[in-house]
Amino acid sequence: MSLVTWLVSAGYVAGFLAMTAAVSRRSGQKLWLFDAGQAGAAWGFRIAFAILVLWPVVTRAEGAPIWIVPSVFAAAFALYAQAYMGRSWRIGTKEGVIGEIVTGGPFRFSRNPVFVGQIALSWFLTPLVGLPMAVAAVIMTASAVMQVRSEEVVLGQNADWRRYAENVPRWIGRV
Repeated sequence: MSLVTWLVSAGYVAGFLAMTAAVSRRSGQKLWLFDAGQAGAAWGFRIAFAILVLWPVVTRAEGAPIWIVPSVFAAAFALYAQAYMGRSWRIGTKEGVIGEIVTGGPFRFSRNPVFVGQIALSWFLTPLVGLPMAVAAVIMTASAVMQVRSEEVVLGQNADWRRYAENVPRWIGRV
């Protein structure tokens, strides 16, 4: 059970990093845009991702195996949303560097489907892994909330994004 759970959590991180590197190579741009004002979110994501990879060092997965299924779907959803962004993919936000506004696919239902998938993944893994993953889930959730607030300040300067935001919820559910 521990190996399968680790393959889901570490596999997500590997996929995230591989797709980020591929987009960076294709676009010839740096995609890491966190600035000093986003340091809390940046460090939070680093810590949460490290826990997603390193949790087997401190514990074994022992929860009900049924949690693997939603964990796999959450990881796949986050990676799909990231891939759907194509060349608009960024990590962090920076004034004047927003890329094309993506409104199709999973972005029809949430303005932040990558974060929704990451948060869901960490929470779905919590019953399997226990305390280390609960810590990662709290950190991931808090980091995403902080980052979304920063991104919306920059994106809010774009009229197309403002129209999009009027019709699509920040997370899921209602606007």
